[in-house]
Parts: sequence; structure tokens; C-alpha cells
Amino acid sequence: MLEDSFGRLINGALWGLGAGVVLTVTRGGGEGMRSVAKGLMKGYIAVADRVQEATAELREGFEDLAAEVRAENERHAETSPRSTR
Repeated sequence: MLEDSFGRLINGALWGLGAGVVLTVTRGGGEGMRSVAKGLMKGYIAVADRVQEATAELREGFEDLAAEVRAENERHAETSPRSTR
């Protein structure tokens, strides 16, 4: 799931970069370069925000899973007889 989402983000970023290069070449640089740079920055910020959101969701999922495992371990420890050696 994460690999698929990450792959789509990278694919979109590459398409955006390619479009920026094409626009720069067709406009001949100058003011066009500023527009491309601005567009690339917008794209970078959008991708960075999405990656940050995805990692936050992933972290939350792992924390929930760890809490469930801890609770199950505590329940198991309370119900199982303790061995004495």
C-alpha cells in the first residue's frame, strides 16, 4: 500500500518536472524559468505535505497496533499461571 502511494507520488513529481522542462524550452527561458521554478516549488511542497501526512498516518497505525499487542500481552500475563523455578 505504502509502496503504491509512494510510487504514484514519485510518478506525478516526474511528470511535473518533465512538464516544467518542456515549458522552459518552449518559452525560451527568462520569465519562463521563474514560472517553472515556482511551479516546481509548488509541486515539491505538495509532495512533501502528502508524504508527511502519509507517514503520520502510518505512525498512528503502528502505535495503535503496538497498543493492542501490549494490551493482549498484559491480559495473557494476568490469565496464565506463573511458573516457579
